[in-house]
Amino acid sequence: MHELTKLMLDNEMDLILVHKRSMKLAELVGLSLAAQTTFATAVSEVARLAVISGDHASLRLGVSSNDIKGWRIVAYLHDRQQYPVGPFEAALAHARRLVDELTIEVNGKGTSIELYCAVQDLKSVNSDRINGWKKLFLHEPPASPYDDIKRKNSLLQELAERLSQSEQQYKQVTNSLPLLIFTMTSDGKLTYVNQGFISFLGKPLEELNEEGWLRHFHEDDYADVTRIWADSVATGLPFKGEGRLRNSLTGDSIWHLVSATPLRNANQEIIHWTGFLADIDVQKGIEQTLRDNEELRQNKSQLETSQQQLADDIGELNRSNTELSQFAYVASHDLQEPLRKIQAFSSMLTEQYGPALDANAQDIIRRMQSATGRMQELIRGLLAYSRLNTEKPSFHSVSLAAIVDEVQGDLETAIRDRNAQMQIGLLPVIQGNTLQLRQLFQNLLSNALKFISADRVPIIQVNTRTIPVDQLPISSTGKATRYLEVSIADNGIGFDDKYVDRIFNLFQRLHGRSEYAGTGIGLAICKKVADNHGGYLTARSQPGKGATFLLYLPLS
Repeated sequence: MHELTKLMLDNEMDLILVHKRSMKLAELVGLSLAAQTTFATAVSEVARLAVISGDHASLRLGVSSNDIKGWRIVAYLHDRQQYPVGPFEAALAHARRLVDELTIEVNGKGTSIELYCAVQDLKSVNSDRINGWKKLFLHEPPASPYDDIKRKNSLLQELAERLSQSEQQYKQVTNSLPLLIFTMTSDGKLTYVNQGFISFLGKPLEELNEEGWLRHFHEDDYADVTRIWADSVATGLPFKGEGRLRNSLTGDSIWHLVSATPLRNANQEIIHWTGFLADIDVQKGIEQTLRDNEELRQNKSQLETSQQQLADDIGELNRSNTELSQFAYVASHDLQEPLRKIQAFSSMLTEQYGPALDANAQDIIRRMQSATGRMQELIRGLLAYSRLNTEKPSFHSVSLAAIVDEVQGDLETAIRDRNAQMQIGLLPVIQGNTLQLRQLFQNLLSNALKFISADRVPIIQVNTRTIPVDQLPISSTGKATRYLEVSIADNGIGFDDKYVDRIFNLFQRLHGRSEYAGTGIGLAICKKVADNHGGYLTARSQPGKGATFLLYLPLS
C-alpha cells in the first residue's frame, strides 16, 4: 500500500477528520461524488468502532494495486483491542455493503480491518500523482483548530517514537561493540554507559557516579588520567589518555585507551562528552616485549663486548703469567751458580785465613754464609713453585701411604730428635702426580714438626675419608661427585683462623725468622699442588691448640 495520510482515533472529533480525508482521497482518484460519500461513510463507520473501544487506534489511507484487481483506494485500521464480532457485526455489515471489499482479522496483536474501493479510471493513478497526493495531504491546511492540534500532536508523537527507536538502536549498537562506551558531563558524572562498561567494572551507573568512576583506574595511572581530563575540560579539547582498569571478573588490571569528544550546542557550549575505552593491553604487552628485546639486544652486545675484552685480558694475563713463571724459573736457576761461588769462597776464606782473622771478621763471614744459605733455600723454593706453573703434571696411580712413608724417612732425624708421635691412618691409592704430592706432604709434615713449642711432644695425625661433593667447604666447579678428604692435624702453636687465606700466599709468614725458620713459600706450593689436582686446600686452627690442614682431592 502507498500510504498517503495517517490519523490517530482518540475521540469523536477525529471522526470528522476521517470523513473529510476519506472524501478527499476518493476525489483525488476520480470517483464520483456518490462514490466518494459511500467510501467515506464506510470508513467513518469502522472508525467509530475504534473510537468506541477507546484504545488509540490508527487509520491509514492510501492506494494499492495488484495484477488482478488493479488500482484501489484503501483504508487500513489497526487497534490493539480485540473486537468482539457479535456486538460490532451490524456496523461491519453496513460498512461491507458500501465498499467493494472488507476484511477483518482478530488475533493476539489486536484487530485489523481493511476496506477497499476500486478505481474506475486506472489512468488517474500513477507514481507521480501518488507523490503529489502525499505532499498535498502533508501540507493541507488544518480543517479546524482541533485538526491543527491533532497534527502537531501526531508530529510530536512520531518524533518521540523516532527518538525512542533511535535511542534503542544506539544502545544496541554500543552494546554490540567491543568498547566501553560512555557519555558524561564536564564534572565527570556519567549519563550513559553501555553494557560492556558495566560488566567490566562490575557496578551500575548510579554506583559508579557515587564513587567517581575515574577512581577505578590503577593508582599509578589515576593522577595522569585525572590531570589530562582536567586539562580537556578547561580547554574544551578532546580528551585522550591511557590507564589500567581493574577487570571485576578476573581481577586483572587491563590497559585501556581513553578517548572523549565534547558535544556542543548552537552557542558552542559543551552539552556533554561522548567517549569510549578501548582495550590496548595486548598492544602494551607487545610494546613492552619490543622494549625488553631491545634492552636484551643491547645487553647482549655489551656482554659480547665484555666477553671479548675478558678473553683478551685472560689471554694477556696467561701470557704474562707464563712469562713471569719462565722468568722466575730462569732467574732462580741462574742465581744459584753465583751463590754457590759465594759459599765456596766464604768456606775457603774461613778454612785458609780463619785463624788470621779477628773475631769481628769471622762473625761477618758467618753472617754472609747464613744469608747465602737462606738465599739458596729461597731460590730453591721459587724454583719449585715456578715448576708447578710451567710444567704440566702427568697423572697416574699414586699410593699416598708410600709417599707419606718416604716423607717420614726424610724427616727421620727431626722426628727422632723431638720424639714425635706419627699416627698415620689408612691411606688409599689415587690418581695424581707423585712428585707434586710428595712436595705437598713434605711441606705439611715438616711444618707440623717445626711449629710446636720446645717443651711439647709433637703428635701428628694423618687420616682420610670419602665425602660427597655437597659436603665440600666451597662450591665445586668440577665433574667429580666424591672427594677424598686428607687431614693433617698437629698439637702445635696454631694460629688465628682469620689468617687462613693469608698463609697460602707467597712469602707470607705469621712468625719472625728468628722464631721459626722458613721462606714463606711452602704453603703456597701446597696450595698450587692442590689446584693442579683439581682439589682444594684449607685449614682450621686456634692459637695454642694446634692446626689441622684439610686437603680435598677429586675421586673419578
